[in-house]
This record gives sequence, C-alpha cells and structure tokens, in this order.
Amino acid sequence: MNGSWTRIATRVLLGVILAFAAPTAWAAPPVDRETHFRCYIVSQQTPQAATTVTLSDQFLSKVALTVDEPLQFCAPVSKNGEPILEPEEHLTMYAAAAPLVNHLSIATEDQFGPRILEAVGARVLLVPTQKLEVEGVPTDLDFPTKLNHSWCYEVNGAPVDLEVTLRDQFRTDTVGVGQPTLFCNPVEKVVGGVTTRIEERDVHLTCYDIKGPQRTRATHVLIENQFEQDTFTITSFELLCVPSEKKSFSPI
Repeated sequence: MNGSWTRIATRVLLGVILAFAAPTAWAAPPVDRETHFRCYIVSQQTPQAATTVTLSDQFLSKVALTVDEPLQFCAPVSKNGEPILEPEEHLTMYAAAAPLVNHLSIATEDQFGPRILEAVGARVLLVPTQKLEVEGVPTDLDFPTKLNHSWCYEVNGAPVDLEVTLRDQFRTDTVGVGQPTLFCNPVEKVVGGVTTRIEERDVHLTCYDIKGPQRTRATHVLIENQFEQDTFTITSFELLCVPSEKKSFSPI
C-alpha cells in the first residue's frame, strides 16, 4: 500500500513539474472584447473655434491646451471576423500635443502579443463621438457613454508585420499591420469647469499603421461630440487602434 501511494505521489509531482515546464501560448488580456477602431482621415469639415481643455492621465497631470480641427474619425471595426459588440462606439481624433520630461518605456499587451514601446510625447486626444447620419441617412445609434476619452502618445516599437481582415461600415479588406505609432491612456478632461471622468481605467489603446487598398470615394458623416456637431468628409484610412493593457512604465 505504501509503495502504491509513493508511486501515485511521484506521478502527481511529475505532472506538476511538467505542467510548469511546458511552454504556454500567450493569453489575450481581459481587454480582448473591447472595441477595435479603424481611423479614417477627415479631409473636410466645418472650421470650429478652438476649445481650451485640461487633461490629466497616468503620465501627465493638469495640462491645459487648445483643441480645434478634427484629424481622423475612428469607426468600430471587426478584425478577422470578431464581432463588433458596441456598434455605437466611435471616436474623433484632435491634435493635443504636450511634451514629456523624459521618454517613457511602456510594457503593453494586446491581441498582437506583448510589446515594449518608447513614448516620446503626447500628440492627440480621442473623444467619444455619436454617429448621427451617413450620407444623410440616420443611424439610430446612441451616444457611447461607456467609452473613454483617451490621450495618445507618439511611440516607437517593434512592428507587427501581419495581415488582418478588417470589416467596418465603410469597407471590408485585408491590410498589413505595421509599426505602432500611438499609445493611448484613458484621460480625465475638464472643459469650462465641467469634468469628464475616466470610464474604464484599465483599458488603453495601441494604434498601428495599416497599409492596404485605399478608399477612393468620399463619405459624409454627421457626428456629435462634446466639442461640436459637424459633417465630416472621410476618405482614406490610416490606423488600427487595438485595446491594450499597460503592464508597467518607467522613465528612460
């Protein structure tokens, strides 16, 4: 009996050792069901007066700057057949530059795997946006109340060098995913004494350059957000923004 129990205990111990020794596949972070975005260049819009905002995130605090014309409009996108769970979630990108005292090394994970990014300075603000109409046709989409405002930093890092299939409301195609260009923190925004707080503190975005067949037909989209109601003319796409986790960061 003692010999039998000894053999059983040995097998269990060996199984535990092998389980820890065996290589494991990289596991997707908990943000894997958050919205992905494909960002389209805004080629025409109605000029707006600049708005002064104060931004605070995990890297910079209480930075006052002005926001004026939109740069890109970001639509929810399906990547490789994944469902779009929150079709109302759109973002508008505005210039919002601010320097960092030191460059930062950021350890991140997203659906493309773990990555080390070097952040060199804040560049743009992503603002939750309601899409009201496309080419004059109402969309019946609500305002995205669960979506973060995000402050995005210019970054350098290893390219993905993979092809993915993207499907959004404007087109479906296969694109090459290249260099990371932006890393986006959830941000608290103050405008005119009104504070917009962070909705999901652990949800970040990493935006990658994407290359593929470009759109040649312009589309007119009526939008509304905390800065403006306007009709954007959008044409070519530029970025894929992927939900990410920030594991750590430190000055370089």
